[in-house]
Parts: sequence; C-alpha cells; structure tokens
Amino acid sequence: MKTKVEQFREAHKKNKPLILLNIWNVESAKALSEVGIKLLPTGSYAISDFYGYQDGENISLTELLNYVSEMGTQDSFVTVDIESGYGTSVTDLNATVEQVVASGAIGINIEDKIPNTTMLYSIEAQQERLLSIKSKLIEMNRDLFINVRTDMYFVGDISQNNQDEKLLKQTIERINSYEKTGIDGIFIPGLKNKEHIKRIVQETKLPINLMLDIQADRLEDYLDLGISRISYGPSLYFLYNEQSKNSLVDFYRSLLKEFIPYQEQEKIELFRQG
Repeated sequence: MKTKVEQFREAHKKNKPLILLNIWNVESAKALSEVGIKLLPTGSYAISDFYGYQDGENISLTELLNYVSEMGTQDSFVTVDIESGYGTSVTDLNATVEQVVASGAIGINIEDKIPNTTMLYSIEAQQERLLSIKSKLIEMNRDLFINVRTDMYFVGDISQNNQDEKLLKQTIERINSYEKTGIDGIFIPGLKNKEHIKRIVQETKLPINLMLDIQADRLEDYLDLGISRISYGPSLYFLYNEQSKNSLVDFYRSLLKEFIPYQEQEKIELFRQG
C-alpha cells in the first residue's frame, strides 16, 4: 500500500494540475475537509495574519505546528508552508524537519528568500539547505514532499519580471540546481507569462506550481501549459473575509461548484475524499 506522501507525489501530473485551496486556520481546514477535500495546504501569509502575526516566520514554528496537528492530519493530507525553514544552519533546519514530521504533515513548502529581506539565498547555499533536509529525512527513515519556492519572479516589480528574459534564464538555472538535490516540486509565485511557463516546464522534470488569485485569474488560462499544481495562496482568505456572512462550509461549497466541472472533465485534480 502506498504511503500518503507517495499518493500525494503521484497526484502531480502535467496538464492536470492539483488544486490547492489554501487554508488559514484550524476552522477553515476542518471546513474544507467537511466538504470532501482531503488536501489541506497551509499558507504562511494567511495563517500569520489570522493569528495576529506579520508574515516572515513571526509565528513560531511550535505554534504553527500545533495548529497543523489540530487539522486532522491522520485522515487528511496537510502541507506546511515553513517559509525559509525557520533556521539558517543545518542544525536548525534539521530541527524544523523533525517537528514537521512529528506534526503529521506530508509535505512542506520552503522558499529561497532570506527571511524579512528582498534577497535570495545563493544557489549554492540553497542547494546545501535542501540537501540537509533530504539527508535528515533519510536519517529518520521518513518522507516528505518537498516543494521549493523560488521568489525570482516575486521580488521586485512582478510585471517587469514577467518580461525579463534574463531572469527567466536565471530562474531555470536555479530550478535545475535545486532539482539535483532530489526535491519534489518547484513553486514560482508571481510567474504569469505563459511563454515563460512553457519554457520552464520544458527545462525540468519537476512538477511546476503556480499561484493564482481566485478573483483576478481565470483557471482555464493556465490549464494547457504543462503545470502540475496551482495554489491560491491568501486570495481565498481575502475572499472569505469579504463574504464573511457565509459559513466556511457554504463558502467552500460555493467555490467547489466552480471547480468540480473541471474535475469531471479530467482537467484538474481536487484530491477529493472517496
């Protein structure tokens, strides 16, 4: 029987992207599960904001993972946004991995931006960090889906970044270097240029994850580009706060009415129960 991490890994397929309806607290996680979705992805901005913190590892890892443990990790597939990993040293990163595994989560997002700056780790430094995480998991004889976020398109002027051919080449260089560490996926928030997306997909075997805005972006515009995963980041949190007269369950049921036809046409994967 396949493990939950193996099942999750297999759910990443080109041109049938896995849809992540990012949650922002324990209640939203339980409501999403109640409407039949078994994938519960956290997002750092929304969780931090809901619980009264600025984004940027200001909520402690212990508090974050306490919430994760309350989300029903035994029955669901919970992924954790650990931002930059809650540590710069190998020792700190190893401690983070141990705590994430203990929480029952099946995957992480880890970014290459240095916390609370607009600077990215060098390729070599991020490679070393990723290799330390992989080594720790091997030592523990445990598994996590490691989704690596690169902020190449997200730092600075996003519109200009999407027209920058040099930045595209630099991003591909980063992705190819990260791929060598044995990670599972690449997340590129800010990337919207469809030609850039197609080029990146061609240049790596890793599943590519984009972030869309539930109100500003059309899902169908991104379904034939070869991507394997779509996150909605904090946009669901913002939308719910605008419509807070609705219960969370009703909010998700309304959302799913928009997504289920795509699932029925085999265009997306919602990771539903049953």
